[in-house]
Amino acid sequence: MSKLPSAERQSVVIVGAGLAGFNVASALVQRGYEGEVTLVGDEPWQPYDRPPLSKQLQLDGDESQIWLSPELPPKVKQLRQRKAMAIDPQRKELRLDDGSTLPWDRLVLATGTRPLRLAPLDALPRVLTLRTLGDARAIREAMTSVASLLVIGGGPIGLELAASAAALGRQSTVVEKSPRLMSRSAPAAMADILLEYHRSRGIAIHLSRTVVALDEGSQEAVLDDGQRVPAGLVVVGVGVRANDELAADAGIACDDGVFVDGWCRTTAPDVFAVGDVTRQRNPVTGRFERIETWANAQGQAQALAAIWCNPDEARAYDAVPWFWSDQGSARLQCAGALTGEQQVWRVDAAGGRVLVHWSAGLVTGVATLNATRDFGLLKKLIVPRATITPEQFSAPEANMRALVQQALAV
Repeated sequence: MSKLPSAERQSVVIVGAGLAGFNVASALVQRGYEGEVTLVGDEPWQPYDRPPLSKQLQLDGDESQIWLSPELPPKVKQLRQRKAMAIDPQRKELRLDDGSTLPWDRLVLATGTRPLRLAPLDALPRVLTLRTLGDARAIREAMTSVASLLVIGGGPIGLELAASAAALGRQSTVVEKSPRLMSRSAPAAMADILLEYHRSRGIAIHLSRTVVALDEGSQEAVLDDGQRVPAGLVVVGVGVRANDELAADAGIACDDGVFVDGWCRTTAPDVFAVGDVTRQRNPVTGRFERIETWANAQGQAQALAAIWCNPDEARAYDAVPWFWSDQGSARLQCAGALTGEQQVWRVDAAGGRVLVHWSAGLVTGVATLNATRDFGLLKKLIVPRATITPEQFSAPEANMRALVQQALAV
């Protein structure tokens, strides 16, 4: 696809003040963008980081560490507690919930996602979800007056929250309908290790089970096999849905996510999208996917700013997807596609676990547990050419740094 012309003096409106929207606004100004930049957010707070909401913020309540920094440049106009209601692509206007309209030359959608809810439990006051700072505050406040937490859903955020509750001395339980944890985000072998890790720390985990009812009197949940588990507070973490209605109503191509190309362009002229709301081509699998990671939100945003400010030097965004999850003292890191034909394990000197996937002789994915250094090295090998072999990786005498440097030098 052709590159974009320079847009140095065009007005930009960004809808969504999370990590992706914040980074687009910040990066544009830092790169010397001369046009007007407006950031529209529906929350009352300044932009903040979401990863601490399930961990650090639950443990110590210190909100000073969650605000994104450095602060937005004064040049960026911020509209807080304003909800975008409609896009008019022809008139190039954005209608807000107070009836006002914002004109734009270029529009960026960074509207993110929202948690899926469980309809039978939705109306109960002690059933919460975790996505926003308001959600995190409500969970922390509720946790002070209950003895137990039930997390419905065994994904990374649910497990992080369960580990935090256990560290606070609460009886912590996870119910997952799949036969294993993190079925969408981590390889089965790594999930099995984390299962034993959490159970060894007193967290009760029930796999292949669902919650069918909550007993308000006993503050217990009833599972589909009749078993009862403590549920003083219930947090539902069963996935998310893209906030793509604004785009879909404007006729922009969506499918639980706004379709974008490597230049963050949607199917509407001068409308772009970044972050969790996008459905983009995964450079490893070749499929259009929603890549719901901190790194992707930041990377797309930085790439879009570079494309606009330095179009002659810019390149399409094609970074290998990766994420991390801190679950108690266990740091899980995954990159690429963890569905390779061949898998090989390695345990480092400190006990960290490393799992590498190959398909057709190519490294397609890396997953590590408490092996941050090796992860940083090995994820560089997820490139579309042969690098190292399973035999080289598993050799007892292998020096990972030297092996990776040699492979990348070829």
